[in-house]
Amino acid sequence: RQGRSSRTPSVRIGLTALLMVFGLTACSNESGRVLLVGIDGATFRIAEPMLAEGRLPNLAALARDGASGPLRSEVPIRSPRIWNTIVTGKSPKKHGITDFAREVAGRKRLFLSTDRTTHTLWNIASTAGLRVGVVNLWNTYPPERVNGVMVSDHLLAKQVEGRRVLSQAEAVPEGAVIYPETWHERLRPVIEDDAPLTSVANPFLDLTGFPASVRLGGKTLSRRFEEDALMTRIALAIEAAESPDVALVLLTGIDRVSHSLWAAVEDDYPYPKELTPSPAERKIAAEALRTYYAYTDALLGRLLAHYGPDDLVIVLSDHGFEAGSGFGLLTGVHKSRNALDGVLFARGPGIEAGTTAEGVGVRDVTPTILAWLG
Repeated sequence: RQGRSSRTPSVRIGLTALLMVFGLTACSNESGRVLLVGIDGATFRIAEPMLAEGRLPNLAALARDGASGPLRSEVPIRSPRIWNTIVTGKSPKKHGITDFAREVAGRKRLFLSTDRTTHTLWNIASTAGLRVGVVNLWNTYPPERVNGVMVSDHLLAKQVEGRRVLSQAEAVPEGAVIYPETWHERLRPVIEDDAPLTSVANPFLDLTGFPASVRLGGKTLSRRFEEDALMTRIALAIEAAESPDVALVLLTGIDRVSHSLWAAVEDDYPYPKELTPSPAERKIAAEALRTYYAYTDALLGRLLAHYGPDDLVIVLSDHGFEAGSGFGLLTGVHKSRNALDGVLFARGPGIEAGTTAEGVGVRDVTPTILAWLG
């Protein structure tokens, strides 16, 4: 099928149960667009009280107008394998991305897009003639030829270096990080633009009063704030130029700052003395984490402004968080089943307002979107 005008009602056999679990009626949409926003590492442990306090107005509106609930991840909880399961609807064994890095000729290197062995949501949509916009999704380097624009997860050199160190992998090959390459120039002013997108101030510009472990990594935390703004700005530029039928953008900041700040929201975990914040430090760091959630919600608001009631909007995370330590500084991890539940918010035609999404797993997302698209 080529393009929006030739869509036909979806085949409902085998899909009805999935759609109902997700909170959707079994229907095919003929005119709306799809926006999927990933907020890596977000958990209801932080979001739920903030929703009750009115501090996450955009997520609250999605919950009010649609469905919300936990999204069940899978172990081992490693971001590349989970996000690829989300965008393919298949197990890591089938899609081929099983970890951060793989062995090639006796050396470790980061998994690349060329290692994926099945189609993604953007591949399927492109083949169907739909325009797509993809920003910062895991394992999108080298960028694929799509019917639209792809900004790979290797746009930011420091972010790539962090992944390489984390996985103890060799450097990845160099090449274009955006498709089509003409978008390199088009995005230059966007990348250079540092005007704030929201009224939320960066909580990491002054680290006075933070735990010592956080102060040591403070520059990195501040950079996460800037990176999420950049990815949002890029997604908005693609929206303005392309108005994609299917858009996907991943914001990774909540995951990154949660790794550093989680001790501030855990009262009972016996951290090593050097990682145990004082009551005063706990208060400051916990509020910084909540501020980052509010910031992400505000960025989400900028994206949602371009989508109406006929469109399907899904916001989700790949996992939650739990207490734990690592790399000498980190106090938040996602290793056990205690961190399996991420968050899920969905709004659009076929989703009943105010419903609770239960029993939804990371493999359900792409099949549900494809069914909604017909």
